[in-house]
Amino acid sequence: MLKPLRDKIIVRPEQRFTSAMLDLSQVKGSDTVGYVVAVGPEAEDVGLSIGDKVHFGTVASDAGNEYLNFEEIKIDGQRHLKMSWQDVCFVEEVE
Repeated sequence: MLKPLRDKIIVRPEQRFTSAMLDLSQVKGSDTVGYVVAVGPEAEDVGLSIGDKVHFGTVASDAGNEYLNFEEIKIDGQRHLKMSWQDVCFVEEVE
């Protein structure tokens, strides 16, 4: 189990599908929606929690930029993103 520190969260990107026209897995920075799987204490303080469906910005091209600079990690063989809660644009209310 992961326990992010400070303002960090771990997000599992929403499943993307390939088609004959476009393979979205090949588009850099195309991840913009995912589900929170782990939350640091500062992210919890602003209202983020495990299971939230979040929309976030794309990966920064400026490696020196502290925000929008996601790190890809593998958890149980699945792709996840480590980011700051400040990279989240909004939480989608799932009914």
